[in-house]
Parts: sequence; structure tokens; C-alpha cells
Amino acid sequence: MTPLISVIVNCHNGEKYLEKCILSIIKQKYQNLEIVFFDNFSSDKSKEIIKKFNDEKIKYFYSDVKLSLYKARNEAIKKSSGSLIAFLDVDDWWDQNYLSTKENFFINKKYDYFYSNVLKYFEKKNHYNKYKKFNFPEGIIYKFLAKDYFIIISGLIIRKEILEKESYFNETYNIIGDYDLIMKISKYAIAKGFDEPLVTYRVHEKNFSKLNQKMYFEEYKDWFEKQSLRYDKNFQEYKRYFLSNLTKLEIIYLLYQRRTFSLLIKIIRIPNLVFKLKFLLAFFLPSKFINFFRK
Repeated sequence: MTPLISVIVNCHNGEKYLEKCILSIIKQKYQNLEIVFFDNFSSDKSKEIIKKFNDEKIKYFYSDVKLSLYKARNEAIKKSSGSLIAFLDVDDWWDQNYLSTKENFFINKKYDYFYSNVLKYFEKKNHYNKYKKFNFPEGIIYKFLAKDYFIIISGLIIRKEILEKESYFNETYNIIGDYDLIMKISKYAIAKGFDEPLVTYRVHEKNFSKLNQKMYFEEYKDWFEKQSLRYDKNFQEYKRYFLSNLTKLEIIYLLYQRRTFSLLIKIIRIPNLVFKLKFLLAFFLPSKFINFFRK
């Protein structure tokens, strides 16, 4: 028997993208699912749009106060009934085969969580490109994620028991809560990756705002410092990769601020030649080009 999948959709004023997102779930060939729609104090027409679907698969919940992102995710998970939890951000969408192509693996209890390749859709340019172009590893994948993190929340499906074991997402974070969770479970949980990009991740101005870059850097720095204080052989073994990532995030954040001589020196000291050349070029270009150099 196929397991029930609870699809978590968190929404705060998502009227612009909501219909496309929900339709992509309803049209899934895999039909043993429920949609847990958590309306996080929206003031737009999100409620009216979701109610128009009039679909018994949709469980609608409204918060009368604005919650943090990961508090809202956790509240939605607690209201779910499925043994598998999938996530879809309201501005993203799935191909109709996204769930059905994984059905046999859902039944096989060997795997604890599943992640998929995604297409990036650049809204402003109306352009698509594949997020990654290699076969994703399976099993214990901590070392791969440490070197190059490649999991997008809208392409993540995880067994509920794993989420419960970790007490869900860390609610102190606003941006990196999914990163924090995945890095924890990837030390022991068994992953299954799918290269076919059946998820579309929308890239728009809010994704890479100056405020988001500041918050991303500060939260990652906090995460890095907390990990450094613990004796964790996994983290210590790959610490240099986390430090490199922290440096890159700091440079991206600073590129949005004043471009100083000290920042230029910091870029010159990057050991990785490819990233050094990318950031040197970004340093001398207008800010609107910075997002091009994020990967």
C-alpha cells in the first residue's frame, strides 16, 4: 500500500503564485496525499484563492499572528497525517510526475528522506536552467553536503519519524532552518537522490534581497560558531568546507554594501581560483550582477 504523503505549503501573502503551486500538487499522478496549507497571517487574497479549489485533499489552517518561517513549518507538520512529509514553497511548483516516480522508494523503508534535482526559473528573465548537473549521491551524504550543499526544500520529502526525532525545525532561524535540519540528519539518515528535475524553484528579487543576504550570512555564522564549540567529528573533518562557505556568504553580503579595499584583499585571499576570479569580477561590476556569481 502506498503511504500517505502530507504536502506542507506555508503561505504569507502568496496570492501571486498560489494557484500554480496548488494545481501542481492536485494534478500529481500519485494521489494518496493531503495538502496541509498553513496561512501565516496573510492579508491578501490567499484564503479566497485556496478556498476556491474546494478540494477535500486540502486542509486549511490560519494563524491569527505572524509566525517565523520555521515555527509555521513546524505547526503545519504537527497538523499533518502522513508518514511522509513533502514541502513545496508557495512560489515553486512540481511536475505531475514528481511523486509518482518515487513511489517504489517510498514503500521501501530503506530510505529515510528523498531529494530531487530542480530547475531554476529566473522570473525577471523568464529563463530556466538546471540547478545541478550530476548524479546525486545516496546513503549517508553528509560529506557531499559539506563540500557543496545541493538540497532545495521544495524538492525534499522526509519520513515524519525522522522529523520527530529531531524535534522538527530549529525555530530560532529564519532562513537556514532547513539547512540546519538536513545537516543534522545527513550524519545518520539514509538519503535517496533523483537527478530528473521535476521541481521548479522560482528565483525572484525577494530570494536575493540585501536584507536576506545579511540574514543568511549572520545565521550561517551563528550556526558555524555553534558547531565549532561542539566536539563533532563529522563537522571537524569537513570544517574547512564550512569555513569556505562562510567566507563566500560574507563576501556576497559585503558586495551589497560598501566595496572597500579590505573586501578586495579578502577576495584575493580566497584559495579556490574559480571563486576568486568570480568574486573579483563581481567586485568591479554593478550590484545587479552579484546573483550571477552565487554558484
